[in-house]
Amino acid sequence: MSYFIVFFMIVLPVLEIWVLIKLGGYFGAFGTLLLIIGTAGLGILIAKHQGLGILYNLQSKFSQGKQALHGVLEGLALLLGAFFFMVPGAITDLAGICLIIPQLRRFIIKTALNKIILEIKKRELKG
Repeated sequence: MSYFIVFFMIVLPVLEIWVLIKLGGYFGAFGTLLLIIGTAGLGILIAKHQGLGILYNLQSKFSQGKQALHGVLEGLALLLGAFFFMVPGAITDLAGICLIIPQLRRFIIKTALNKIILEIKKRELKG
């Protein structure tokens, strides 16, 4: 867990800055700035549009008495993807794209849940 925190607090920002500098070399400072602002705007639009849709869908499932765990996880992943678009940087934008595309989002959720379940089982065995 501590490696995960170190990665997100130190390594990821350094990599993001390095990639932005490289993009600046290709697109220029103005083009890179437009790219950052554009993806942030896209993230805001996705969060607003999809977020409301997810809330209405979940409300409908709850009122029908259906289980909504899958919908909650999909919604959280989608909003996390929108948040990644709002964070400046190409790496987080790529992560955001992965969470916005439904097939990739479902694969990521399934993989993460399997990993969490395995970790819980390992801890139960250690006991």
